[in-house]
Amino acid sequence: MEPTLDTFAVQDMSNVAGFAAGETLWLTLIMTAGAVAIFIAVMVLVVLAWRGRGGGRTWWIIGGGIVFPVVVMALLFVLSTFVLRSVAAPAAPDHVIEVTGKQFWWNVVYDPEGRALRDANEVVLPLGEPVEIRLKSADVIHSFWVPPIAGKMDMIPGRVNTLTVTATREGRFRGQCAEFCGLSHPLMAFEAVVLPPDEYDAFLADLDREAHDAVTPQERRGAEVFQSSGCVACHRVQGISDARIGPDLTRIGARAALGAGMWEMNTGNLAGWIANVDDMKPGAEMPSYNHLSGPDLRALVAWLESLT
Repeated sequence: MEPTLDTFAVQDMSNVAGFAAGETLWLTLIMTAGAVAIFIAVMVLVVLAWRGRGGGRTWWIIGGGIVFPVVVMALLFVLSTFVLRSVAAPAAPDHVIEVTGKQFWWNVVYDPEGRALRDANEVVLPLGEPVEIRLKSADVIHSFWVPPIAGKMDMIPGRVNTLTVTATREGRFRGQCAEFCGLSHPLMAFEAVVLPPDEYDAFLADLDREAHDAVTPQERRGAEVFQSSGCVACHRVQGISDARIGPDLTRIGARAALGAGMWEMNTGNLAGWIANVDDMKPGAEMPSYNHLSGPDLRALVAWLESLT
C-alpha cells in the first residue's frame, strides 16, 4: 500500500485491526445492549405506573426495577472482568519497540536492547505477532493510542509503561496522543503500519542500513546543505549524523506524513516546513530555516525526499 495521508486520516475504533481493540469493541457492544435492556425495562415500568394498573404492581417494581438491573449488571461485571484479564495478560511478546513521546513528535526505537534501530513518527508492527511497546516521555505526560489496534496507555516522565499489542490485519492506521501535552497536542499523531512478518523483518533489515547515497547533482548538493546548515546538530541520518534531539530522518521520504501526522509528505509541504516551521506547526521546537537560498532549499528537499 502506498503511503498517503488519506490512508490513516480517520480514527475509527470500529475498524478493528488488533486483538485488544476487538475484545474492547465486543465488550462495548454487549454493555451497550445491557444498558438498553435496562432502560427499556424501566420505561415499561414507568408507563405501567403512569396508567395506574394494579394487581402485580409491587412485583413489577421489584422484578423489573431491582432484580433485572442487578442481574444484568452483575453479568456484565463478570464478563468485563474476563475480557480485561485477556487483554491485560497477553502472550509473551516476540518483539520489543520503545516509543518516547516528545513535544510534539514520537521517537521510535526497534529492538532497544539489541540493534537499537531508530525511526520517528511511525510504528511498524508485524501481523499476528505480540509486540511489547515500552512507552516513555521526554518532557510532559503524553498518551499512546491506536484506536483500531489497542487501548490507550499514558507516557509519564521518569517511568516506563508497557503495552502489548497484537495486530490482526494489515494496513495503515492513525495513532494519536490522547493526553493534552501542550499547544500542538491535537497535531501530534503518528502512523501504525502493520506488515506481514517477512516484510517486517525486511523493514528492520533496511532500517539497519545507512541512508541511501545521493544520486543526482541536486541531491548531492542537498546533502551538503544538510551538513553545512546545522541540521546535523539535531537530526540523525544513519551514516551521516547521530544526533538525537529531533526526529530521525534516515527514511523520511518513505513516510506518508510530515510533522507527526499533520501534513502530507510532498515537496511543497517539506519546503514550507523547513523554511517556516512555526506557521506549519505552532509550538514546534525546530527553528525556521528561512535564511536558505531558493536553490539550497530545493536541493535540501530533493535529498530528503530521496531518503526512503
